[in-house]
Amino acid sequence: MVVMVIIGVLASIAMPAYSSYRLEALTAHCLANRYQIEMTERAYFLEHNEPNPQIDDLSTCPSDGVYIWIISDPNDLDYPRVGCSIHFWPVQPTPSEGGKDKGKVKKKDKGKNKTKNKKTSVR
Repeated sequence: MVVMVIIGVLASIAMPAYSSYRLEALTAHCLANRYQIEMTERAYFLEHNEPNPQIDDLSTCPSDGVYIWIISDPNDLDYPRVGCSIHFWPVQPTPSEGGKDKGKVKKKDKGKNKTKNKKTSVR
């Protein structure tokens, strides 16, 4: 009976970690699929000098999302850009977006943004 309780406790600890790892794996797989679609589109554009409006049906999102074109204009510097209906934006910003910290959300430090009321004396 004690062994069953110990196994139950260990399972209750491990299951949330497993589900978060699984979600991260699905997101990474989707990102890899989108990157592959973008590379295929770049190759098609270089060979035919025209964009291919259709997204290849060979790559599907593992979370059953739908791939869509975010940037489909060849004149745009970030062309081509594919997004997913579930995992919409790419994780890493492109160099034209301004570097490493552009895509990250920064927390505001409330202590630094407060202004103190200072009394000034008039003579």
